[in-house]
Amino acid sequence: MIRIFKSPEVPASIQKSDCNRYDGQDVQDKLVADQHGKCYLCENKPHHNFVIEHLKPKAEGYYPELKYKWENLFLSCQYCNGRKPNSFLILDPTKINVEEIIEQRMEGREMCFSSNVKDKQTNQTIQLLTKLFNGKNGIRDVKCQQLFEDVEYEITLFNEMLDKYKNDPSKNNRQTLIDSLKIDKEYLGFKFWIINDFGFYEDFKDEIIWNKIN
Repeated sequence: MIRIFKSPEVPASIQKSDCNRYDGQDVQDKLVADQHGKCYLCENKPHHNFVIEHLKPKAEGYYPELKYKWENLFLSCQYCNGRKPNSFLILDPTKINVEEIIEQRMEGREMCFSSNVKDKQTNQTIQLLTKLFNGKNGIRDVKCQQLFEDVEYEITLFNEMLDKYKNDPSKNNRQTLIDSLKIDKEYLGFKFWIINDFGFYEDFKDEIIWNKIN
């Protein structure tokens, strides 16, 4: 999970006084463009299998007044949308450099998330990410296992790229890493911490600014 840029231009369909849907084609198009086709939670590319997710739940008893609000709408895969509890109020990735606040690593057969920040939103974001990648009570069903294996493959490949660059910091090896760090690539939150853990932050700091606002 990383910081996300959201266009300040509100889609026309949700500005109508008689608006009765939040997933119009213009909303979908703009979110796909803003988020580079990636789920804002797991950073997987759902392609056509995506939904419009509410950062703050639209259900009665929560935030129904935000149902059609542009700032509350995000592109999500169906998997993450279906497993995010209404009771969770997570970090707003348009306002927070999530990848700096939450450490995101693979340790053995588990995805680990932690932070020095201890507020409720950060804690609930960590709880949600842990559930999405490791399953409920650490037990992965088929969909969770598939996500885990996708991330594991990408992390393994990225680690191999960094090992190769470490042994041979050539222009070609550097460019391979740069290409893997582009904003439209998946699982950048994990890659951010791999770069840090390898001690290569200074080498690639200009490639991992993404949507950050200092």
